Amino acid sequence: FARFDEQPLAAASIAQVHRATLKSGEKVVIKVQRKGIYDTMARDIGLLHKAVKLVPPISIKETVDFSMVLDELWVVTQEEMNFLTEAANMEEFARRNKDIAFVRTPILYKEHTTHHVLVMEYIDGYSIDDKISLQENGYDLHEIGTKLVDNYIKQVMEDGFFHADPHPGNIVVRNGKITFLDFGMMGVMSDSTLKRLNDLLYSIYIEDTEEMTNAVLKLCI
Repeated sequence: FARFDEQPLAAASIAQVHRATLKSGEKVVIKVQRKGIYDTMARDIGLLHKAVKLVPPISIKETVDFSMVLDELWVVTQEEMNFLTEAANMEEFARRNKDIAFVRTPILYKEHTTHHVLVMEYIDGYSIDDKISLQENGYDLHEIGTKLVDNYIKQVMEDGFFHADPHPGNIVVRNGKITFLDFGMMGVMSDSTLKRLNDLLYSIYIEDTEEMTNAVLKLCI
């Protein structure tokens, strides 16, 4: 790197992000994992498993399997802590949306990315919920909203591979394009689940309650 900002641009529980400039001149952000975070998270999950056993039986414990929820949380957290997985998610997301003119994925600098460090293009856009800045810069809020929803439905209903943390901090508008950030959590649906979900929506559309019931039951299974 030709320059590296020691002051983080943003910080979260698992990692923090710093601005930098590569020796080749590109402006980037570097996501650096916190030292010892894996052991800390593993300990916390273990403590939560112990705490769950103390929950009285007459409660929502009868309808919610807390241990299963914690197992799922741990699986997702481990994926988030592997930046090579996030890098692969970025590449897959870019591939699936390469033909969408109004959607952009930041450039990944794979040669500088490791299990604990991720380097990607710096995106200086407007947050998706910064209505004033968007309007002042000539953007049509209805158009942006429509395109965002259209693309997200495509991600879920067609690709079965979708951004699973789409809060305003992870979606920015830059040069007329909607840019997604932070691919640590992605939703993935199997072909069979995707078909059942589409069957459910189609049954709602044609107002066929019997088919809708069948679709819901298949999804629940």
